[in-house]
Amino acid sequence: MVALVIGASASCPVQITAAQQPAPRDNGSSVTNLSGRKYPPRIYDTVRFSGAPPVINGRLDDPAWKEGEWAGDYTQQMPVEGAKPSVPTELKILYDDRNVYVAIRAYDDPSLVHRYPGRRDDFAEFSVDIVGICFDSYNSKRTGFEFDLTAGGSKIDLILGNGELEWDTTWDAVWDGEVAHDSQGWTAEFRIPFNQLRYGPQDEQVWGMHAWRWISRNKEESQWQLIPRQNTGRMHQLGELHGIRNLSRPRHVELLPHVLGRVEPDRAGEGGTEVSASAGLDAKIGLTSNFTLDVTVNPDFGQVEADPSVINLTAYETFYPEKRPFFLEGKKILSFPIEEFDQLFYSRRIGQAPSYSPPLGPDETIDTPDSTTILGAAKITGRTDGGLSVGVLQSLTGAETAQISSPSGVHEQQVEPFGSYTVGRIQKDWDKGNTSLGGMVTETHRNISDPQLDFLPTNALTGGVDFVQYYANRSWVLDAMAVMSQLNGDRQAITTLQTNAVHYYQRPDASHLGVDENATSLSGHGGSVRFGRSDSSRLRLTNHFHWYSPGLDLNDLGYLRQADLIANQVFLGWAETEPRRIFRTYSLQYMREDQWDFGGLKTLSKNSLEATAQFENKWETRGSFGRQNSVDTRALRGGPALRWHDFWSSILGVGTDSSRRVSLNVSGAYDWAVDNPSRHSRVEGLLRVRLSNRFSVSGRTAYEIIADTLQYAATATATDGPRWVLGRIDQHIWDFTLRADFAITPNLTLQYYGSPFIGTGRYTDFKQATDTLAQRYQDRFHLYTEDELAFLPDSNTYAVREAAGGATYSFTNPDFSFRQFRSNFVARWEYRPGSTLYVVWSQGRTSEEQRWDSSFSSNWNALWRERPDSIFMVKLTYWFSP
Repeated sequence: MVALVIGASASCPVQITAAQQPAPRDNGSSVTNLSGRKYPPRIYDTVRFSGAPPVINGRLDDPAWKEGEWAGDYTQQMPVEGAKPSVPTELKILYDDRNVYVAIRAYDDPSLVHRYPGRRDDFAEFSVDIVGICFDSYNSKRTGFEFDLTAGGSKIDLILGNGELEWDTTWDAVWDGEVAHDSQGWTAEFRIPFNQLRYGPQDEQVWGMHAWRWISRNKEESQWQLIPRQNTGRMHQLGELHGIRNLSRPRHVELLPHVLGRVEPDRAGEGGTEVSASAGLDAKIGLTSNFTLDVTVNPDFGQVEADPSVINLTAYETFYPEKRPFFLEGKKILSFPIEEFDQLFYSRRIGQAPSYSPPLGPDETIDTPDSTTILGAAKITGRTDGGLSVGVLQSLTGAETAQISSPSGVHEQQVEPFGSYTVGRIQKDWDKGNTSLGGMVTETHRNISDPQLDFLPTNALTGGVDFVQYYANRSWVLDAMAVMSQLNGDRQAITTLQTNAVHYYQRPDASHLGVDENATSLSGHGGSVRFGRSDSSRLRLTNHFHWYSPGLDLNDLGYLRQADLIANQVFLGWAETEPRRIFRTYSLQYMREDQWDFGGLKTLSKNSLEATAQFENKWETRGSFGRQNSVDTRALRGGPALRWHDFWSSILGVGTDSSRRVSLNVSGAYDWAVDNPSRHSRVEGLLRVRLSNRFSVSGRTAYEIIADTLQYAATATATDGPRWVLGRIDQHIWDFTLRADFAITPNLTLQYYGSPFIGTGRYTDFKQATDTLAQRYQDRFHLYTEDELAFLPDSNTYAVREAAGGATYSFTNPDFSFRQFRSNFVARWEYRPGSTLYVVWSQGRTSEEQRWDSSFSSNWNALWRERPDSIFMVKLTYWFSP
C-alpha cells in the first residue's frame, strides 16, 4: 500500500501547487489484483482529538482543527483523468467518542464559485459547487455512506454503490454541516454521528474512504483517491481511513413521531370539506452496530410528489417509481432487479389502490379510497461480521371498504382485504467482492372473507437466487439469477391470473397455453445469464439471455410486465472518457435483440445504434437509429398474436451547458412503419433558468403525434366467436411541467410542481383482425365497408353487420379526450437536525370524455372548468434520540 499524506498546521493550511497522480500498479506484479485496481490506495490516518469539539459553522477556526493533519493532492477525474485540478483542495478528519468531524478547504476565486442554496438532496443538475466525503464503514466494497455540502450550504446524503449511476439520495441521516466563504474560496465543516453509520466490532476500524469536489463552471471533478472513470466497481477503488479505535457501542434509538392536520374535499362529493388529524411514529433502533430495525406506524406520505399523468393504450401495467421515504431508505439491500423494471420486490404494491371496483346500478355513485391503509411496517437491515448482508421487511395493510350511494340509501362494499407482506433478502461476498451469492423470498397473504374478492390470490410466494463472478482482475463478469413463483387461491383467482395481460393463456393460436378453469394454483420460473466485459476498458461487449415461463407471476409483491418470454441481447460498444479533439467524452453502442415465446414464435428482431457525446464547450448530444420487426402477443388482449409494424426509429437530442444560469435541452423522435402509413413523432424541450442564487424555475413541454393503423379498439362478441377489432388511431398529446424552487435558507425551502396534461384520440378505418401473422400488411385484417359498419350516436357505439349475411355485433366508440392537472406546493423547514415542518397544498383536476375533441384550446378550457380537488396539509415531525 501507498500512503500519501501532507501535513501542516490548521492556522496555515498548505497551498497545494501540484497534484501527484498515483502510479498504476505494475501489471507484471506477482500479487493478484483482486479488486481490479488501476491506482494503489491512499491512506488517511485520523486522530481522536483531546479538547472541545468544534462548533459547526463552516469557518474552521476552532482549536480542535489544530490537531491532526491536512491532506491534499486531489487529482482530477474529469474532464482529464489524472490531470492537475484547476484549483487545489484539502481535507482533515478527526473523531471523538460520538462523531466523525470533517473539514474541507476548497481554494478558489470567490467570485467564480457557484454558491446556490437549494433543498436537501438536490444536486441542482450539478450547476452548484460541491464537496463531499464517503465512508465504506463496513469496508465491504459494496456501498458507502456519503455526505456532501454545496457551496450554498445545502446538505446532500446518499448511499453510494458500485455502478456508474448507482447512488440513492433517499437515505436521510441526521448530521450537521455548514459552509463559509472567504478570500481564499470556501470551506465546509461536517459532524457525522457514528450512530448514523454501520460498522463492524473491530477495536481498530479500517474504512473505505472517498473524498471529492465538483467545480460546476468547469464540469470538473477532483478526488482525494483517484477513481478511474472506467473501472470495475467504484467502491473497489476507494482509499482507506485508518486510526479510528475503541469505539463504544451503546444501543442506539431514534424516534420520529409526527402529527398531521388535513383539509380536503368531502368524500361524498357534495362540495363540502373534511377536516382530519392523525399521528404516527417512525423509529430506528440499533440492534447492534451492524443491524438496524426501522419501524413505521400509521405512516403518512402527503408531502410526496404526485405521479405524472400518462395515457396507456397498451395491455401492460404502467410502472411508477417509489417515492415514499420509508420504502426508499435502504432499498438497495432489499432489491432484486431482474430485467428493466421487472423485480421481485416492488414496494408500491404495499398501500396500492384497492383491487376491486364494484359494478354500479342506475343512479348509484361510489366513494372508494385512493389507497390501501398501511397499518404498520418494520424492516431489519445490516451486515454480519462475516460479510453476510441481511434485509427483512414486514408490512400489514388494512381491509378497505367503498361507500355506494343510491336514492334508497348508502351501503358498504369491501374492495380490499387485510394483507400481510413479507420480504427477506440475503447476500454474501467472497474474495474481496469478486464472488457474490444471494437470495430473496417474498410472501403475500390476503385474508379474504368477502366472495366478491375471490378473484384475488390468497397466498403468493416468490423467490430468487443471484450469483456474480468476476474474472481476470475484474475485467470480465458473469451475472446469473433464477426466480420462481407459486400462487394459490380460489379457482376464480387462478383463472383471472391465467387470463390477465401478463399471461393470456386464452390465446387461440398458442398451442403451448390453455386455461385450466379448475386450477387452484399457478407456478412459474424465470432467470437470466449475462456475461461480458466490465466497465474497466473502452471496449464494451456483453451477451444477455433471459426467460420467463408462461406461469411466472411476481405482481403480488413484485413487478412483471409479461411472462412467456425468451430473449437474447448482444451489446457491442466503445466508450471514450478522455478528451479527444472537440469531444470531452463520447460513446457508441450497437445492440441486437431477439425474442420468442415458449411456443417458438419469434416476437422481436431489433437492431439499434446509439451514440452520446459531450463537447469541449460542455454541450451534449445523444442520438439513436434502429430497425425493429415485432409480433405482439398482447395487442389483441387475449386474441391471436398480431404481426405489428416493421418500422424504423430515430432519436436526436441536444443540451446546452447545464452549469450556466440558463440551459436548454431539446429532443425529437420520429418512427415510421415500412409498409403502411403508421407514424410517431415527438418533440420535447426543457428550459432551466436560475433567476437568482436562491430562486430557479424550469419548464418542460412535449408534443406527441401518433398515427397507428393497427391500434386495438375492442373485442366484440358474435354468435360464432369473438371478433378482434382494430382501427387507425390519430392521437395528440400535450404534456407540460413547471417547477419552481426557492431556498430562503438551506433548511427552509419552497417547491412547486405543476403538470397539465392533455391527450386525445380519434379512431377511424375500423377493421377485423383475420390472418394476424400474414407477412403482407393488407392480409392481416378485413377493412369494414360502409355497408358493414354504422355509427349509432345515441348510444355512442358502432354496429357491424358482416357481408353476405354474416354475424352482427357492436362495440363502443373508443374515441377519447383526457385532461388532467396535478400540482404540489411544499414548504419544508428543517428546524433542527432530523426534525421537519411541512406545509403542503396539492391540487388535482381530471376531465375525461368518450369523444374526440381536436382543439387544444377547447381541451385546455375544459380542464380548467373542472372542479378541482384541493388538499391542504400541515405535518410536523420531531426527531429525538433518548
